[in-house]
Amino acid sequence: MAMLLALVPIVILALWYAQQTAYQQQKISEIYTKNQSLILSFNGLKSDISALEKAHLNNQLLNNAQLQKSIENKWQTTKKRINFLKNSYPTEQLVAKWQQLQLLTPGEQVSEIDYEQLQRQLQSIEQPFQNVLKAKLEFQAQRLTQLNQYFLFGLFVLIPLLVVISLLVIRRVTRQLNALEEVIWQLGEGCFDTPIKLNGSEEFAALGTELDWLREELQRSHKQKETFLRHVSHELKTPLASLTEGNSLLQSGSFGAISPPQQRIINIMDDALSRLAILIDDLLNYSAASHPLAQQQHSLNHIKDELIKHFSAQIDESNITVQWPTQRTSVQLPYLPVKLILTQLIGNALQYAKSSIEVEYRVVRNDIHISVKDDGPGIDLSEQHKLTQPFYRGKHSENHSGSGLGLAIVAECVKQLKGTLRWQHTHQGCHICIQFQSYGGAKNA
Repeated sequence: MAMLLALVPIVILALWYAQQTAYQQQKISEIYTKNQSLILSFNGLKSDISALEKAHLNNQLLNNAQLQKSIENKWQTTKKRINFLKNSYPTEQLVAKWQQLQLLTPGEQVSEIDYEQLQRQLQSIEQPFQNVLKAKLEFQAQRLTQLNQYFLFGLFVLIPLLVVISLLVIRRVTRQLNALEEVIWQLGEGCFDTPIKLNGSEEFAALGTELDWLREELQRSHKQKETFLRHVSHELKTPLASLTEGNSLLQSGSFGAISPPQQRIINIMDDALSRLAILIDDLLNYSAASHPLAQQQHSLNHIKDELIKHFSAQIDESNITVQWPTQRTSVQLPYLPVKLILTQLIGNALQYAKSSIEVEYRVVRNDIHISVKDDGPGIDLSEQHKLTQPFYRGKHSENHSGSGLGLAIVAECVKQLKGTLRWQHTHQGCHICIQFQSYGGAKNA
């Protein structure tokens, strides 16, 4: 509506200008045609007077009654032409000269004409007559120029007004789009606690109401999912422990000798129980990462020692070299989220790496940067936006065990730390970087 209100005056101005321009051009054309007719009449008047003067001189010699009658008729036509020229542009200077010219024309006595004086008077009229015709054209040209100036002035006023209104409309639309983008980002990040309210037009506010309803539904669904995962994981722990214990007793031979087919079945059960235990641990970690984690603080060296102990057997079996940070640091890190992040990233790297894994740590002002880099097959660019979704597994994971929750747990922990998770694009392998802020004055020792 604002754009329409701003455009209407410009459209009206353009239509008015087009109409007035056409009208003025028509007037100029009419004046030009009339001037040409008047010039022809004036030239004809001069010719008539010259012809009458010659005819009069001839008649003085011939004294012909018929020629005299013709001269008198010609004078009547000439006087009408003088009246026509006099009434065409009745300006003061011309009217006076035409009246003087009329005084020199005879009434009934054509023989009383003083041709020399009549010629001089006609010559004195010619230049003012030409000036009047020229002034008429110049006046219309000035009107057209003035019309152009009015039009340009109108554009000079209305176009900035249109620009200002356009900028205001764009600013309002952009502000609403930014608000909508922020709300969508909020929902995409799983921030369901903040109510959604969009201010603006009626339709935009209605969209905010619908999005808030969606937020409530997502929040309820998210809570139900977490409750389900937590309860199912805990409920599976007890029967899983019993199954593991029973399988261990069977393997020990306490119930007699085990035949090769039985041993094969026991091995299959043992592998399945191990995968199930990993899946339950991942579900518990994912459920824990989705809630505010205990902010117990430990140094990176303490966390590193625990991770080395945790992965020692897996590292020895895989013959993969793991390079840990060597610098000593006094900074205290949130223990549980950082440990969960590194556990998942190093666990994934051990599955995909060919020969080496490098864990890096550095501090830039108050920002903590932790990265894990391996020389495995890397991450497909088309899959990056899906890898942090729960249970999603990339195309390189077909021949590897896992629950598909590793990077989802990492993403949830990074969210708890209010940090960022990103992939570094390298020619070979995978390079995942975590960045978050330390409020304890991070410094390298």
